[in-house]
Amino acid sequence: MLSVAGRSGHIEKARDRSFTAPPGLKNHHATAGRTPITGPRRRDRPFGQPSKGESQLSISHDTGRRPRRRPAPAFALLLAMATGGALAQGTAASAPGLSGVHPADDHATDPAYARYYRQNVNWGGCPPSLFTDGSTIQCALVTVPVDWSDPGKGDIAIGISRPLDPPSRARLLLVNAGGPDNSSASQAEMLEQLQPQVEVDHLVVGVDLRGISDGLGTQVSCDYAPRTGAENFMDGDSRNPTVASVQAQQDWWNRSIRACLKKHATFLKGINTPNHARDLNLVRAVLGYPHADLLGVSSGSSLMAYASRMFPDRFERVVLDSNMDWVHLDWQRQALRRVPMDQLNLQQALIPFIARHDDRFHMGTTPAQVMTTFQRIYQATSQHRMGSVTPDQALGALDGTGMWVFWDLLVSPSLSAMSTALDGNPADIANAEQMAAMTYTDLRTQASFNPMADVLQCNDSGSADPRSIAQKIKDVHRYWASGAATLVDECQHWPWRPALDRDLESRTRVHALLVQNEFDPSTPYSGALEDRRASGNAARMVFINNAATHGVMFDDNDCTANAEFAYLNFGVMPARDVVCQAKPMHSYTMQDTVTYEYGYPAAGWRLPPPPDIRQVSWTLVP
Repeated sequence: MLSVAGRSGHIEKARDRSFTAPPGLKNHHATAGRTPITGPRRRDRPFGQPSKGESQLSISHDTGRRPRRRPAPAFALLLAMATGGALAQGTAASAPGLSGVHPADDHATDPAYARYYRQNVNWGGCPPSLFTDGSTIQCALVTVPVDWSDPGKGDIAIGISRPLDPPSRARLLLVNAGGPDNSSASQAEMLEQLQPQVEVDHLVVGVDLRGISDGLGTQVSCDYAPRTGAENFMDGDSRNPTVASVQAQQDWWNRSIRACLKKHATFLKGINTPNHARDLNLVRAVLGYPHADLLGVSSGSSLMAYASRMFPDRFERVVLDSNMDWVHLDWQRQALRRVPMDQLNLQQALIPFIARHDDRFHMGTTPAQVMTTFQRIYQATSQHRMGSVTPDQALGALDGTGMWVFWDLLVSPSLSAMSTALDGNPADIANAEQMAAMTYTDLRTQASFNPMADVLQCNDSGSADPRSIAQKIKDVHRYWASGAATLVDECQHWPWRPALDRDLESRTRVHALLVQNEFDPSTPYSGALEDRRASGNAARMVFINNAATHGVMFDDNDCTANAEFAYLNFGVMPARDVVCQAKPMHSYTMQDTVTYEYGYPAAGWRLPPPPDIRQVSWTLVP
């Protein structure tokens, strides 16, 4: 899941809370917005009959790597029916177009690295984490060199997970949760619960990134620099910055991170995507598998894409769920891409959903009423009439991270509490304060931080935000949902050169199955479409039309699951891109009855243009 932690606030919210799906509740996905969909818009084109002028982008070419298992005839027929017939059979996808390109040296035969490859894995219990309670998995630590280019600099540990008492499996699936500061152990456990077919042929192993807060491995904490008062964080209202306050907050961050980097230089310099890819490959080897398949979710898509470039001879079937623009990975530009899409999603999907479920949110039965209520909440917090609740905390609740699994846990309780507190009742205000503190971290109260997420982004791609402070302020006013998250340049004056190999990115293509929701607010479809186009025939996309949340794996959609697991379990890559239709928008306790049209109509196999972010029009008045 793409990070919204740190200075931007969210997802710090649930660090100490476990989340397990209530028994008996089925996971149904989709969307909500303006125009309900009542039937198909056009008939799918028959399989194997491309239209006149069809691009080669949509035609499958099997390129051999290793023989793969074919699905049983009945299962293959079911898959073909569920995906409109757009499944190819043959050999598994080959290495990513590596003519003249050699895989990275993994040092497996170098005596200096022998102790890493020969280490034993000692499995034990797992702590509760962001999504799950850890009761169905085991965890262990794997020792990795802090610097893969020089094992003499010392060792650190990363956390991994597997199911309890796993049977022998023919294949290994390595999972990364994204965040980038999220627990992959938790994500793997949730994957096994929501999509049990993943275990048909795979040992599912979650692999944490170095330094994450929500994990077992090595991590560090740094103190924030003393506050002067000038950087008052806009008094808890980041949507109303001034040039002076932005510059003061930038200076405060620079002082904080400079001291942190000096104190933990060796460890923090090693937090980058190339090292994470080598860690993945080491986990594969230590677990005794000659090859592995990969599943990356959200920012985990960028890691798995890069790992498959570095080690195409080791990593085979790659599924990338909710894609960053990993063709030329740039974390800051990804954040800038997210901001307008997040705002559009809020305007056209989440707020209409809130209106349809007034019994849970208590904010009104129309989008206009919801916005009016939220405007009142925003003004009350700006004027300090809701106790300690800040405008940033109110906005943190409304944004909701784009993931329906949080709507019951945090979003509806927080917004409902704040709406009720508008009456001025002290008990209602106290309840709103409690919920707000769980939803969004007020940086004015924090003494320390884990630098992992920011360090990874800066080490990978450095400072790439070209905007002036004046432009940043303008963008925050227009994209008020999450635009303030990009006010501070975390990578300003970064001491180290970017670690990503741009030549590797330009010379290789990623062989993968991309799965992507159309109205994803956190990893926009526009970036995923660029990934797909740049990959040519090396990749296919499973596109979920009118799906408005983040993370395809969380949803119960037969069309998506059939295509995804035909590839993961049987090596069957779709012959062309696949367009699936979203189910009605939902959470565990809230369920729409129809699906709504948000962007451009799509069916069959033709991928539509991305949503038009110029539709953003709603304003928030301080």
